[in-house]
Amino acid sequence: MQRDRTIDSRIRRAARGPLTGRAPLTRPAPLTRRALPACALALGAALVLSSCSASGTDGADGSARSKSLIIAENEPPATFDPVQADNSTVDEVVRPAYDTLLKYDSGKLTGGLASAWKTDAKGTTITVTLRSGATFHDGKAVTADDVKYTLDRIKKINIGVASLITPYESTTVTDPTHLTITLSKSYAPFLAALSRVYIVNSALVEAHLGSDQGQKWLATNDAGSGPYKLDGYTPNQQATFSQYPKYWGGFDGQATSVVFKYMSDVATERSSLLNNDVDLAMDIDPNDWSSFASNPDYVVDKADTNVVLYVFFKMKGAQTENKYLREAISYAYDYQQHSANILKGAGKPVEGVLPSGMQCYAADSAQPTHDLAKAKALLAQSGLRNVTLTMTYLKATAEMEQAATLLQSDLKQIGVNLKLRAITYPQFAQEASSNATTPDLGMIYTFPAYPDPDAIVYQNFDSRFINKGQNWGGYSNPTVDALAEQAQGATDPAQRCSLYQQAEKLITADTATVNMANSQYVTVYNKRLKGYTYDPSHHQTVDVYRIKTTG
Repeated sequence: MQRDRTIDSRIRRAARGPLTGRAPLTRPAPLTRRALPACALALGAALVLSSCSASGTDGADGSARSKSLIIAENEPPATFDPVQADNSTVDEVVRPAYDTLLKYDSGKLTGGLASAWKTDAKGTTITVTLRSGATFHDGKAVTADDVKYTLDRIKKINIGVASLITPYESTTVTDPTHLTITLSKSYAPFLAALSRVYIVNSALVEAHLGSDQGQKWLATNDAGSGPYKLDGYTPNQQATFSQYPKYWGGFDGQATSVVFKYMSDVATERSSLLNNDVDLAMDIDPNDWSSFASNPDYVVDKADTNVVLYVFFKMKGAQTENKYLREAISYAYDYQQHSANILKGAGKPVEGVLPSGMQCYAADSAQPTHDLAKAKALLAQSGLRNVTLTMTYLKATAEMEQAATLLQSDLKQIGVNLKLRAITYPQFAQEASSNATTPDLGMIYTFPAYPDPDAIVYQNFDSRFINKGQNWGGYSNPTVDALAEQAQGATDPAQRCSLYQQAEKLITADTATVNMANSQYVTVYNKRLKGYTYDPSHHQTVDVYRIKTTG
């Protein structure tokens, strides 16, 4: 019992610290928040903030403020180039400015820029009809040539969302509103992946192509057709958008301007929300949820997610290559304490590699439970003595900080010394790019880009992504690879599920990861906002077009 009280006190201390509960796909180093100047300078001459009074009351009657939407964020985007929209910090600022062919609505694929689409019997060609009347922010019509250009550009650059559309081969344009996409093989998740392929203005990007397919220009500029135009970005401080009046979807009560304000600590987000300087925050300290819930001016929204917090084991060239050691670590962790004390009940233990809310998850996976006696026995079977390991986790992330401390304490009880090292996401990705620098254990979230098991089983556990993707521990099992790739080509949903479940059970049996918890997503916002809905297909972002502002 003494151990539990010690850990609980550590968790409470960590929760009071300047940490956030978020972990985007790509995170720059934590930044110290600086006060906004009276009139902020934009990055480069091309970007100038449209307004120097994004917060407070803009005008004597405060009408401009009432029509604005200001969102507190804890991490700035690495770029505004939609090719990197597999990164949640990028996805969030890309969503207002760009459209995709398809999108998810209440868990189902619906049309965006596409008014109709059809996959042939072989699953290798997709015919698409574009909606009429959609234009880019410079007034140019969105055409099939722009779709082809976008897909070809992603294939050439081969980063970011390219990993989601690996079988893409080519696009044939029939006329301005009709095109055919050809795949190298049948690939069931391709339509889902199109929800992360944001269509760019080909003429505009081509005019700023440079030597990097326009990446430098798009890093701070907008070439989209979305409901909002990017007006300006002040690095580490704020990104500002305004309505595009000719948006094909029209407007009905949405904010006239949208601002993302970047803040480095939860205390600042809390005070800004209470002071009406921001309207919505996603990093409020769990200890403050109840006070906001009891305040009639605010809404506390808790939503189930497809996000799991994992610890990936280094599978080659380390002590963790020993399966008994990996199993011992998995049985040592107190999963229930994680859910109760770290997540404050806003989440649950997982039953395998996939979250229980995702289709095809295997409920009968042999998921380890907290069992110190079994952990000690497994460690003895490993034959290892005086084990010391190093684990990395992301800075500025409360759940990770607390989970790392809890795991360290649990492992100490079975005789394993765990050293902790907090790093940034770029450091995490860089270290995982070589087996020599991959840590013994690496704690990271997986953010499925779409609600399909392929987004986890394939992206995180297929051996093709070792050292060049998100297979963070270097896990390799040829049978898992074959099952994942066979499932991609299957057209029968039941067959696909069977294949993914077989793969999931193998991954769990191999103990490639410690599956820590499946957290809920908690958003606190001012009640004047209507229409906010958590979107599991775009975790940790806000669909600003869905939100309407009142009073």
